[in-house]
Amino acid sequence: MPEIRIRQCEVLKVLRNLDVNKASGPDGIPAVVLKTCAPELSPILTRLYRLSLKTTQVPKAWKIANVQPVPKKGSRADPSNYRPIAITSLLCKSLERVLNNRLLAYLENNELLSDRQYGFRRNRSTGDLLVYATHIWGEAMDKHGEALAVSLDVSKAFDRVWHESLLHKLPAYGLPISFCNWIADFLSGRFFRVVVDGSSSDLMAINAGVPQGSVLSATLFLLHINDLLKPGIFGYADDSTVTVRYMPSPRASGDETWWNA
Repeated sequence: MPEIRIRQCEVLKVLRNLDVNKASGPDGIPAVVLKTCAPELSPILTRLYRLSLKTTQVPKAWKIANVQPVPKKGSRADPSNYRPIAITSLLCKSLERVLNNRLLAYLENNELLSDRQYGFRRNRSTGDLLVYATHIWGEAMDKHGEALAVSLDVSKAFDRVWHESLLHKLPAYGLPISFCNWIADFLSGRFFRVVVDGSSSDLMAINAGVPQGSVLSATLFLLHINDLLKPGIFGYADDSTVTVRYMPSPRASGDETWWNA
């Protein structure tokens, strides 16, 4: 992957596509301002984003997230019945969007992501995975065999990403060292605070996982688990299915059979 040089047209497009209904981040800058003033702000932000990449440093203010607990079903007195929603700076999200578009295009064009991963990828969906899985299972049954499947879900998978392991893998995908160093800084020194009805907690450090509310997090997670998707294992983000087919061998006699993942 060549060194990334952000273009003003990319920044302008991202700003113009902002959802004005999205909540403001900790810096208080609303999406409507960034979108309305996109032509005036895009040259300035382009220079800022280029400087961030050149120095491989992310402003500290962009590493803070406001977490708003949203109640789920059940008793509101039980903390486990709340879903934490992390809100980060829209300025940082806009930069992430530009970088993520470049990164995904590079990974897809060079076929670096496992073909067995269906989550967080363009032109792929749960329906595609279901069709493929149903096909290989049906093929086994048509040949009077059997198909076995085990579904796995890693609890809080995004929060458990080991930074050292992820950063060790990135250069193997051909990513520029400067970009890898930028990601290392992006993941380090992060903090969050819980905000409820205008009141907030003290800042608390985050030492593991990919950031909630981040545009880049999903792609970084895919890279982290990419080498785990061996033949017979299919993934949709952090959900995976291990499948194996059992079919009578046309070459076998008696009770001899063969297995195919």
